Amino acid sequence: MGELSDKAQEIAGRAQEAVGDATGNDDMRADGAANRVEAEAKQTVDDVKEKVDDVKDKVDDVKQAAGEKASQVADSVQDKADEVKSAVAENAPQASGVAVAVAAGAVLVAVLLLRRRRSASGKRHKGRKVATKAVSAGLKEAIAR
Repeated sequence: MGELSDKAQEIAGRAQEAVGDATGNDDMRADGAANRVEAEAKQTVDDVKEKVDDVKDKVDDVKQAAGEKASQVADSVQDKADEVKSAVAENAPQASGVAVAVAAGAVLVAVLLLRRRRSASGKRHKGRKVATKAVSAGLKEAIAR
């Protein structure tokens, strides 16, 4: 409705301006020009308001789309984190079992080497203390992991 009244005011202002020109009445011409310019300004303001509303709508659409995308990404990250947790939980007992088996194998090899060395020489060898300490340190390291 405002557009029609603004357009009508503009036309009336142009007519008043034309009558003022035709009659030589400067006051009438000035009033007509003022009415025309005022109507054009109102139309421009209305156009700008409409464009601002369009931009606001587009910004709201972008905000909504960004929020949805962020939510999707967060869900995806959470799903992957859950998958990783599950995989780690499933494989953790196996990994610790392997470490214990390796440590036990190392102890067995050390014991066998020490027995072989002892039986060959018939007496204790200095290397046995060093080997025992190394095996103990290796076991402590394996258990700590």
